[in-house]
Amino acid sequence: MSTIVAKSSILLILTFIMLVFPSVLATKTPFKESKPCKRLVLYYHDILFNGTDASNATSAAVANATGLATPHKFGMLVVFNDPLTKDHHLLSPAVGRAQGFYFYDMKDEYTAWFAYTLVFNSSEHKGTLNIMGADLMYDKTRDLSVVGGTGDFFMARGICTFQTDTFQATKHSIKESKPCKRFVLYYHDTLFNGTDVNNATSARAANATGLGNYKFGMLVVFNDPLTKDHHLLSPAIGRAQGFYFYDVKDDYTAWFAYTLVFNSSQHKGTLNIMGADLMYAETRDLSVVGETGDFFMARGICTFKTDTFQGANYFRLQMDIKLYECY
Repeated sequence: MSTIVAKSSILLILTFIMLVFPSVLATKTPFKESKPCKRLVLYYHDILFNGTDASNATSAAVANATGLATPHKFGMLVVFNDPLTKDHHLLSPAVGRAQGFYFYDMKDEYTAWFAYTLVFNSSEHKGTLNIMGADLMYDKTRDLSVVGGTGDFFMARGICTFQTDTFQATKHSIKESKPCKRFVLYYHDTLFNGTDVNNATSARAANATGLGNYKFGMLVVFNDPLTKDHHLLSPAIGRAQGFYFYDVKDDYTAWFAYTLVFNSSQHKGTLNIMGADLMYAETRDLSVVGETGDFFMARGICTFKTDTFQGANYFRLQMDIKLYECY
């Protein structure tokens, strides 16, 4: 992936190997690596915004490199919304988008850490795959983890293998069944406007870039109250702690990674959630990828529904959380 350094246009061949447990029972037995139940080869095209090419750019630097490492860009954060194709041609029909971020994280070598969602919307596939891990660019191939999926890829897990100039994907799927646990919560976000310190629960950590008119690259860190109904002043049963950023230049969509921290008489523990929030859809599925306490090792789906939106300063989400692996 050294081409990230040399030029602003990147083509990766990504190989996904996806392995999912055959059941969602609370007790599972270890499994050996075996032939994937599904394998996909896709191509991921990244064109970094250079300050002028807004029409063609698909990613932008949100945070500049620190002074810790030159020329290895330590700390540089890039938000992307890149097309996925079935061959290596940039102008081939897109079968989906890769939405997320990466940052450079070594001072004496080019390596990066990725967290992103593949959003499929084609006649062949509909749904998402969530991927995260370290991209050790000096290796010819690099394995990242597929940590969750929705839609056609419901609850999928596996491996995504990066190869610069190639993308290959393999995964195993399981049948959707009745959740072992389900609950609905409301998430209240009050964005800091520069003066309301007492009421604000989130703040911009990075401003929007100049790429498009939909706040591309704007990063918000939040610590928001969770309630069992839609009233902001109802007793909080926990907090939603994490971040989101806007990642499309021609529409409002965002990418979330956060933890629900519970501390009530009913629940104690955490739920970790990540994925793309396609705001134009009435409901959007994100992946529940890991948990602790009362939710130890649970996995499932969190369905977003916008309950109210009051300009830039306040929004409320309904979260329908369905767990399919419970212990």
